[in-house]
Amino acid sequence: MPQRTTTEHHLRDALSRVTHLSVDTIPDDWQLEQDLQIDSLALAELVTDLEARLSVVIPDEETGRLRTTGDLRALLARLTHTRTDAP
Repeated sequence: MPQRTTTEHHLRDALSRVTHLSVDTIPDDWQLEQDLQIDSLALAELVTDLEARLSVVIPDEETGRLRTTGDLRALLARLTHTRTDAP
C-alpha cells in the first residue's frame, strides 16, 4: 500500500471530522453530498479546515464545482502544486 502524503492525511482527517465517520479508505468516486452527506454548511467547514491545515485558499467558484472526493483531491493537488508533500 502506498504511503499517504501530508495532503492526503489532512484530507482524510478533515473528511472524517466533518462526516463523523471513520474513513479508512476514501474512493475517488464517493459523492460528497450523496455518499458522505456533506451539505453546503459541512462543505464550508471542510474547506475552511483544509485551507487552515494546508495553508491554501480554495476559491468559492472552485468549491461550487466539487462533487466527489476525487474532485477535492485534484483541486488540492493543483493548489499545493505537489510541493514537497512528504509522506
